[in-house]
Amino acid sequence: MTTIKATCPTCGEVGLTPPEVELWVDPAENEASFYAFTCPTCLCVVRKPADDRVVRLLTTGGVEVRHIGTPTPAREPRFPGPRLVHDDLLDFHTLLARDDWFADLLALVRRDAAARHGERRRRMGRAA
Repeated sequence: MTTIKATCPTCGEVGLTPPEVELWVDPAENEASFYAFTCPTCLCVVRKPADDRVVRLLTTGGVEVRHIGTPTPAREPRFPGPRLVHDDLLDFHTLLARDDWFADLLALVRRDAAARHGERRRRMGRAA
């Protein structure tokens, strides 16, 4: 595997592998391009500018190019319904601190299931 030599401001020259280096290129503005790595000796994150020559050297060494300003694809929400907020976490914590939390949880699940069942019956034209 290719070894890339870079300089840590604290430790001096260090050897890195291509996956250990992040190369960020801005096609619109060359001065914004940079590469970054975590020093394997002192664990400091080092960020340095990357001109065209550095970009060529790193890409030929096998470093993956990431583009600045490229929007990340929109993700669909993992769960339907409202977002979880800080107050929800506090309420959950308070619920778990009580001895009867599991009974309360079962009651909520049953109530929700009954409501969904009633809604389904109404949609099918049956009386609830």
